[in-house]
Amino acid sequence: MKGWLFLTSLAAGLTISCAPISKEVLHRVDKTLTFRDIQKDPGAYAGKTVLWGGVIIETSNRQQETLIKVRQTELDFQQKPTNLDRSLGRFLIRQAGFLDPAIYKEGREITVAGEVTGKEVLPLGNSQYAYPVLWAKEIHLWERRSEYRPIYPPWYYDPYYFRWHHHPYWRHPYGW
Repeated sequence: MKGWLFLTSLAAGLTISCAPISKEVLHRVDKTLTFRDIQKDPGAYAGKTVLWGGVIIETSNRQQETLIKVRQTELDFQQKPTNLDRSLGRFLIRQAGFLDPAIYKEGREITVAGEVTGKEVLPLGNSQYAYPVLWAKEIHLWERRSEYRPIYPPWYYDPYYFRWHHHPYWRHPYGW
């Protein structure tokens, strides 16, 4: 029994220690609230702290603050955005001060713990979209995902070596 308790506490500790958001802020997050609930009526949940993530659409600086538009996605066990092709909608992050739009640019993955402050209606194409707004307590910008490159063993033999040099879309696995 002690072995299971130790393994469970070790797994929980490793999961929490890998979290990009601090423990103090995570304890204030209301895990019962879903994005869909808040999207329906953001004003009813004003003051509640939530943990959301997604992909940055646009970052713009206003006077004294930065506004980040985000396409919402699910979060995995590390609070990293996952299922990037699925979204329930969009939301805005407000952060005091300046965040560089060259760093917080379109396509970057982000996780934010913040307080719901209401909604803001902004144009989206030819229509108006009501964005739920979070006042950021903590933001974590994830590193870019690297593209997959297969690793071949050193004894790999390619009987068709010359085809790699004659076709523009084929690359040799070793980069020759």
